Order: sequence, then C-alpha cells, then structure tokens
Amino acid sequence: MSKFSEVEIENWIKYQDENVLSKEEFLGRCFACGEFLSELELPEGPEKKVVCLEDRGFFVEQYEELKEMGEI
Repeated sequence: MSKFSEVEIENWIKYQDENVLSKEEFLGRCFACGEFLSELELPEGPEKKVVCLEDRGFFVEQYEELKEMGEI
C-alpha cells in the first residue's frame, strides 16, 4: 500500500487547484465520489484530506500517473 507524505498531498492539491478545479470547490470532499469527507470512512494517512477510504485505490493510480508524467 502506498504511503503519502503531507508534502505529496499538498503538491497534489496545488496541481489540482492550478490545473483542474479551484481547491475551494473540492477541499472537504472526496475528489473521486464528491461526497463530504466528514461523512465517509477515511484512510489513515494525509490523503484523508482529499479522498475517502473506498476511493483511495483510484487516488493512488491517479497520483502515480501524474507523478510519472512529471506533473507533481
């Protein structure tokens, strides 16, 4: 299982904010399902700021793709 640092998650948030959607529109919600994070089961690490436990696998795939492309 991939582990993320606070810096990696902050870099992901910055990338999303600059290239996809304003962070004001997605923070507090799961980036994949759009549900409020406060209402969902969350993963253990800092990624709980952006994704629910159920969609964590998808987040890892997306993160790795962005990393391979040199975006984050």
